[in-house]
Amino acid sequence: MKLLAVAGKTLREQARNPLLPLLAIGLGPFFVLMMWAFFPSGGSTTYPVVVVNSDAGATVGGASLRLGDRAVVGLGALTHDTGVPILDVRQVVDLGQARDELAAHRAVAFVEFPESFTRSLLAARAGTSAVPVRIGGDLGSPLYPVVAVVVADGLDRFARQETGRPALLELTEVPLGASGSRTEFELYVPGVLVFAIGLMMFAAATALAQETEAGTINRLVRTPMGAVGLLGGISVVQVLVGLAAGLVSLGTAVLLGFRSAGPLWLALPVWVLTSLSVIGLGLLVAAFTRSVAQAFLVANFPFGLFMFLSGTMFPVRGVPLFSVAGQEVNLLDVLPPRHAVNALTTVFSFGSTAIGYELVMLTVLSVGYFLLGAWAFHRRHLRVAS
Repeated sequence: MKLLAVAGKTLREQARNPLLPLLAIGLGPFFVLMMWAFFPSGGSTTYPVVVVNSDAGATVGGASLRLGDRAVVGLGALTHDTGVPILDVRQVVDLGQARDELAAHRAVAFVEFPESFTRSLLAARAGTSAVPVRIGGDLGSPLYPVVAVVVADGLDRFARQETGRPALLELTEVPLGASGSRTEFELYVPGVLVFAIGLMMFAAATALAQETEAGTINRLVRTPMGAVGLLGGISVVQVLVGLAAGLVSLGTAVLLGFRSAGPLWLALPVWVLTSLSVIGLGLLVAAFTRSVAQAFLVANFPFGLFMFLSGTMFPVRGVPLFSVAGQEVNLLDVLPPRHAVNALTTVFSFGSTAIGYELVMLTVLSVGYFLLGAWAFHRRHLRVAS
């Protein structure tokens, strides 16, 4: 009952000053919308490529043949599994113009077919010639390797089709679960959902700092409720806000075309456990601050560590330490969002419910973070106040 009394008090305070909880709930859908806007073409990226087609062609049986034109059409016909074109192919006059397009960031890479392109392909039918093609771009760009692989594979298929020569290797790509039919937007949704829960760190830290700054904590700890009731009541409200943030963000993603290969309800235990770890960090931040402004500023540091080193926003390999029962233990595994992202990806993309390891790690880490934060807050504020 004491816990519920504190929870009710916290809810009333949140209602009187709803900015932070509304931000925590609203920023998740906002980032989902942003991610969806990044992939306007049906949820997948189409990469701009310029082609310098200098192919002079050849005469075969009295007819003019220019295979460079066919190669350009073939590159433009490459599509994702969702049917969205992979490449936006535009022809330019010469290599100078191609470099200008790359310098202006209007293209990711260029492809150049030499004058001898058709003649080389015809000669290759007899196995007497290689087919020269040049591809280039900014090798430091994270997009260039993707485009280079797509172009190389597309041109290899085109050359084999035109020459009738078989490939030395026959590679077959086998997607895991439903990952082969996922759009890039859908692949990013698990990380964005965990990011939305991570935003609760600011709300939790500032809610506790507000009690310290206003001096109400001195009165509360002298009541029969004690420290457990105080921290438990505030934490219950923050968990509910975290669940609301996750549900609203997921609902927004579904409305924008997100499809889950597995049961959506499995996200609930992941969100609850992740919220618990985030609240624990909020307690830790509040333990070392005495005002809302301080708490908000200090919370940025653990928030950055939690989000950007856990693979929430982009893949992070980390430092492998050892293996237990075939499961690799990584240095970054101390970050609960890492396991949350892995669990949601397993469910949403692979359609698997085998997330026992992730749930165990989330439980251990989240309880650990919460107890550490509660201990630090009690030692720094509650024990002094009492």
